[in-house]
Amino acid sequence: MPEKTLEMRFVNEEKRIVTIRLPSPKENITSQEVSAAMDELLTHSVFSGSASVLASKEGARIVSRAVDPIPLS
Repeated sequence: MPEKTLEMRFVNEEKRIVTIRLPSPKENITSQEVSAAMDELLTHSVFSGSASVLASKEGARIVSRAVDPIPLS
């Protein structure tokens, strides 16, 4: 089963893209839920510092990654 990550992408005050990654998002998450969560992050200025202050939403996506472990003897 592929590993999934929710990526929420924002534009900061310096006009650079900042990506916040959340592992294992719930199945069937809706665009409305993701957009509302992103709005909360923007409204409350939760993240700042080296990434600068988040200014606006750029986009969001689910990234799937397949991992095949290699058994070692």
